[in-house]
Amino acid sequence: MESLQSQGWSRVYVDGGKVVQSFIRCGLIDDLVLTTIPILIGDGLRLFGDIEGDIDLQMIDSKSFDCGLVQTHYRIPSES
Repeated sequence: MESLQSQGWSRVYVDGGKVVQSFIRCGLIDDLVLTTIPILIGDGLRLFGDIEGDIDLQMIDSKSFDCGLVQTHYRIPSES
């Protein structure tokens, strides 16, 4: 991240379970967009793996689509 900042970047898009988990653990995520698919799954892995305690989220926006998807944009307040 320091290398990207030195090149003038202030925001990056990260995707992928383990990558997002590591960025969350390092406190590098400011905004989070979750897309919910209307399927209940019986078993699975935690979406964000093991994290140290709760992280408060502030909902910024939510959109629903005709196909049933719901996309929700959250902000992680800096004091979390």
